[in-house]
Amino acid sequence: MVSATHLDETLVADVPLSDIGVEDARLDRVGEIVSSAVKWSAAAGLVPFPVLDLVALGAVQTRMLMDLSAVFDKPFGKEAANSIVSVLLGTLIPGAAAGAVVGSALKTAPMVGTLAGMASMAAFGAAATYAVGKVFARHLAGGGRPGDFSAAAIADDLKAEFKRAKRQPAT
Repeated sequence: MVSATHLDETLVADVPLSDIGVEDARLDRVGEIVSSAVKWSAAAGLVPFPVLDLVALGAVQTRMLMDLSAVFDKPFGKEAANSIVSVLLGTLIPGAAAGAVVGSALKTAPMVGTLAGMASMAAFGAAATYAVGKVFARHLAGGGRPGDFSAAAIADDLKAEFKRAKRQPAT
């Protein structure tokens, strides 16, 4: 049995989008958007300069949220998407994202530090983007709008998706 919790019209649980009644074409498009963003996020992690990698990751995730919103006919602006990305990444920072900051900082050390930082940031960026994309798409599919998205309501779901994504083999 799949359990779901409704908080202010936000669906959070281990419910696949297909179980929410999202038609196949939309589901396929959501998968394409998230998959593409995951790849671009991994590439953003390979930027050899500290902080620029985090900026690039934020830009990829902002574009992903805007594209996902368009799929569900609920478009919104770049500023609002940036705000949501900031809050979601802030939700991950106390645990896993601290590794991203360390990974970015490692890039200041020549050679080995740069390589280790790039690998760490690529892995973090891909996992975080997957989690953010899945949780946000689930929110939209459940009838939510970008403006009523609550990071507090989905914090546990986001962290669970991030842990799952980190365990997935790279494709």
